[in-house]
Amino acid sequence: MSIREPDVAAPPAAPATAPPAWARRPVLVVVAGAVALTGLLLWAYAVGGAGPAEASGGATARLAAVATLASRITAVGTVGMLLAAAVLLPAPGGRLVPAARRATSAAAAWAAGWAVATGIGAYLSTSVLVGVAPTSLSWSAFQVFLVQTGAGRSALVVVVLTVLLAATSGRCTTSVAARLLLGAALLALVVPVVLSGHSAGADDHLVTVTTLAVHVIAATLWIGGLLALLVSRRGAEERAVGRYSALALVCFLATAASGVLAAWLLLAGSDGLGAAVGTGYGWLLLAKTAGLALLGVVGWQHRRRTLPALRAGLPGSFRRFAAVELLVMLATVAVAVALAASPPPTARAADPGGSAPAAAAADPMAGHDHGELSVGVLVDEERFHVAAPVTAGSRVSVFNGTDQQVTITAEDGSFDVVVPGGSLLTFEAPAESGQYAFTSRHSPEFTDVLTVR
Repeated sequence: MSIREPDVAAPPAAPATAPPAWARRPVLVVVAGAVALTGLLLWAYAVGGAGPAEASGGATARLAAVATLASRITAVGTVGMLLAAAVLLPAPGGRLVPAARRATSAAAAWAAGWAVATGIGAYLSTSVLVGVAPTSLSWSAFQVFLVQTGAGRSALVVVVLTVLLAATSGRCTTSVAARLLLGAALLALVVPVVLSGHSAGADDHLVTVTTLAVHVIAATLWIGGLLALLVSRRGAEERAVGRYSALALVCFLATAASGVLAAWLLLAGSDGLGAAVGTGYGWLLLAKTAGLALLGVVGWQHRRRTLPALRAGLPGSFRRFAAVELLVMLATVAVAVALAASPPPTARAADPGGSAPAAAAADPMAGHDHGELSVGVLVDEERFHVAAPVTAGSRVSVFNGTDQQVTITAEDGSFDVVVPGGSLLTFEAPAESGQYAFTSRHSPEFTDVLTVR
């Protein structure tokens, strides 16, 4: 006779943690976040004085700003997902685990959005640059922008790189390939820094560009990594959190140090920083700095409280805290986009009596100057407008806003350019510095002087 062992009840399973309310309504969260970030961006643009104020170009400039913010956020998503696959998640035998494969597939979608946002932003920026409505912009003017301006070339390179990322990321299966794709995404990040923006025109170009490139890369890795952890499934985030914690600290320190140095170099030291006080640019710089300081405090709280809880199998606190941190990060990105497009202040005069001569003011009608974009010579119905001196041997952009064909003809014969009505084009400035008077063959009343230095 056998004795049956008494049934032993299995220990009760740990109660599943219900996802927070925001996680159950992701579409509403995304829409609300997009509306809030757009509002913050437009407010920051107004504070910084970026973009034209006139009604004819203001709406297009605001749309271009939104497209720029969209490209920044999609860049963060692309880099973050590739970072998770290439660095944060384990890859036994060099093969990506399922969580990493999901991250690369998500990176492909983010990269496609990055390409679209960049293309739309480039088109709208051209419209703002030449002062015409997007529906009236000619294809030839857009081609000139893409091929012959720094901002246009950077947009073209970014679109090519991001299209390649969108086409290949979803097929990535190895950690080596994921790292190569991450490198390509980081390259797409720094191209605009090198080819356009305030840094491209700074006095110490190499140091300024390098500093700003470090700033952009560190900030994007930091924000993108947190985004990847936040959207990953439970288990994947727990394996990646240790590596991300160390990386986040390095990125925070690099972002802070490079940001301070970049502002110092761009504003030419203490004189420029003093000139920024009380200006829209200065307020945005202060807001960005405050956001970074707040994120430093939040990150310290993460390392002290929520990361240990996540390692202990309690992800709820981490996800709630990370969601708030990510919102602060994206808000800081919106302010940074407006700051990059806002004209930095010039140093104040040495004394109120004017002992330090100020530079000659540029023609207020010329240039359609919006951040890193400017037209060197503008033609209207009455005359030429020269925006500012140009560098010897550089490309000088010309926009003819009339229906009449004109010429830019130097009196000494150093340049002679035909500019059809409604067209944007460029020509090479003389190789020697000096004052070059020019006129147009269509009317002797159209005269001006191009200063080359």
